[in-house]
Amino acid sequence: MNTSRFLLTALCTYIFVFAFEFLFHGMLMKEIYMMTAELWRAENEMKMPFMFASQISFSLVAAYIFTQNYEGKGLGEGLRFGFYIGMLLATIRLGSYSYMKVPLSLTCGWIAASLIKGLGTGVVCSLIYKRS
Repeated sequence: MNTSRFLLTALCTYIFVFAFEFLFHGMLMKEIYMMTAELWRAENEMKMPFMFASQISFSLVAAYIFTQNYEGKGLGEGLRFGFYIGMLLATIRLGSYSYMKVPLSLTCGWIAASLIKGLGTGVVCSLIYKRS
């Protein structure tokens, strides 16, 4: 594994994840979150350091898994990897619907976001972590 390319891949993945989640959850899904406000912490009670830690951890782990299985097959490899990551995240979101009092529309949004996040992560990894 090329450590400097791994770290650059993880950093770029984090930037993508942060931007995507801000746009998706902070803007696109905002209305649904406001309609279910009783389920969430008040804005001044949110634990943002934990959110950032989860995004950083996800980015490091995803980049690491990608580098360990890297075959140098380009964008297709990234899309395949991203699809698998997205499906894994989506199954967790689907399961959460069984025990969380959230509307199905929110769960469907989370599933879509998981797939997009996974695919985007795979694309970023394949574009950044490539042979020199």
